[in-house]
Amino acid sequence: MRKWWHEAWLMGLNNPTDRTFVVEDTENDNRIVAFSRWMVPQQDGNQERIWPSLDQGPADMEVAGSFFGGMEESRHKAMGSKPHWMLELLGVDERYQKSGIGASLIKWGTDQADKSGLPTYLDASEIGQPYYTSRHSFVLAQDIKIPDRPAYGTFTYKSLVRPPKGKA
Repeated sequence: MRKWWHEAWLMGLNNPTDRTFVVEDTENDNRIVAFSRWMVPQQDGNQERIWPSLDQGPADMEVAGSFFGGMEESRHKAMGSKPHWMLELLGVDERYQKSGIGASLIKWGTDQADKSGLPTYLDASEIGQPYYTSRHSFVLAQDIKIPDRPAYGTFTYKSLVRPPKGKA
């Protein structure tokens, strides 16, 4: 999985339609504490991502397929072929959460969307959904259930859409 994530990050860094941000704690050995990747709108609304191939190794291919395929299917259902901004990845080290870093990374993209008059799309965990809806004006588009597994139980993620606000 490390190799796969490494390839996925390199792919995004080299993609001219991606904007990747990395936040470092310069007072703590430049530790990476947060990141985000935004996909900029395409005229035809196409935000399709061709991910690096995932070897059958230890990964649960049914879960991986439901997760990544479900996201793509949900985005198509919610956005159709309309141009939109998409927050593809967001992570904040738990020691730095509730400090405003994640909010700043989200705000960058939603400000871009507002300036261009376009909606914003993202997929969130059940735990994250209330944050996005209350703090950033996203609304639920649909739930996507991942197959149950004894090791982790039931997991559902949320497809969220934020309509553009007046010119920022």
